[in-house]
Amino acid sequence: MSTINYLEQLSIFIENRTGELYSITSLLQKEDISILSITLSDSSEFGILRLLTKDTKKAKELLIKGGFMAQSNKVIGVRITNQVGSFNQIVKIFNEANIDIRYTYTVNEKNDGIFVFKIEDSRLNEAIVMLEKNGVKTVNANDL
Repeated sequence: MSTINYLEQLSIFIENRTGELYSITSLLQKEDISILSITLSDSSEFGILRLLTKDTKKAKELLIKGGFMAQSNKVIGVRITNQVGSFNQIVKIFNEANIDIRYTYTVNEKNDGIFVFKIEDSRLNEAIVMLEKNGVKTVNANDL
């Protein structure tokens, strides 16, 4: 059986105020932690910042020490080609298996990219095995 490939993502709760994002990125830069992917969603009072880095454990410890609420989550990274329908192919596989996608975002590369999917933790391994059986390449942090 093949190794189960997944990514560790950081979710950081931040106040919706000027300078908060800069505080986080400055902490990471000072410790030489590169951000591979970033997405930020907000409400009127707070936001959720999601990050992929090469060293999730170190980044998490640093952010918590810096006073931020941070947690790590397993997500699925799927290598895709830049062509019409590549995203739909992945969504179709999840849909046919009745697997709910909580959210998704991308990691861009020169010609291709990676779709990142957050699904229910209890179905993570099942989803990865299903994707790979359908010829879809999943990735881990070493692939980024």
